[in-house]
Amino acid sequence: MTKSNRQAFSLVEVLVVIGIIGVMLGFLLPAVQKVRDSAQRLSCQNNLRQVGLALHSFHDANGRLPHGPFLDENRQLVNSIPWMAQILPHLEQEELWKITKAAYLSHPMDPNANPPHTGLTTVIKTYLCPADGRLDNPLPTRDGFSIACTSYMGVAGSFYMIVAGSVIKGGPGVMGNDYGIRFSDILDGTSNTLAVGERPPPDSLQAGSWYSMFGTRNGFWGMFYGPQHYMPVVCVSSPGDCSGSEYGPGRVENPCDRRHFWSLHQGGANFLFADGGCRYLRYDAKTILPALSTRSDGEIVEIP
Repeated sequence: MTKSNRQAFSLVEVLVVIGIIGVMLGFLLPAVQKVRDSAQRLSCQNNLRQVGLALHSFHDANGRLPHGPFLDENRQLVNSIPWMAQILPHLEQEELWKITKAAYLSHPMDPNANPPHTGLTTVIKTYLCPADGRLDNPLPTRDGFSIACTSYMGVAGSFYMIVAGSVIKGGPGVMGNDYGIRFSDILDGTSNTLAVGERPPPDSLQAGSWYSMFGTRNGFWGMFYGPQHYMPVVCVSSPGDCSGSEYGPGRVENPCDRRHFWSLHQGGANFLFADGGCRYLRYDAKTILPALSTRSDGEIVEIP
């Protein structure tokens, strides 16, 4: 009988191997996370480019960009259909657009009436950043409804302040205009002007729905479930209401971070420019974001 020359590993050797594997994993995991974030960032940019194509197609068909809700001199709601709903036909969502238009024209304030506001709970993948897995399904609100959310918001301008109930606006942007603007109104150049940016909804869902429901609360017109579809780059509000916010990192656990652009990507967020191009801007670009957000202030900006 032949005697085997094989010997078992000692405990020290096993521990050394485990230690080496642990060190290798320590180097590997950040690299894997970096690759994943890069892939999600590129996929997010592709979504924004699709939104950009839809906005340009809408402009070609209507001679202007989608306009926001506003009241006439009798405080009657003139338009209540959010811009993300208005561009549905240009995202191959014609049937949802027909249902949405019928519901808004019939009853912009009642989510339970017929024809139904189907879009309220319809998830549109193009409107979602893949880094935010929370949004793959409709989310329950504090009011007992479910809403489909979006990762993106239109850029309304550079400044917005509420002082003693009065609204003070700075330079207007591409989105958020009451009547909808033309590309020819963007005097700063479409390649130097922001149109849409990233902003994850907070866990509180005080903002984030792509589909607005309008109505009155305490005598004032507003949006149910707090969705915001247009936002200035710099937002300063009255004391006690998330006072002061600018482009920078945020947390979904903090409802005040709904007041500024940010993303779940590392170090910055994606922005769609008015020419349809999409760029990732790091948070240190916050100093030039106010200039990029206005359409006709004449600033000269060097984009990093």
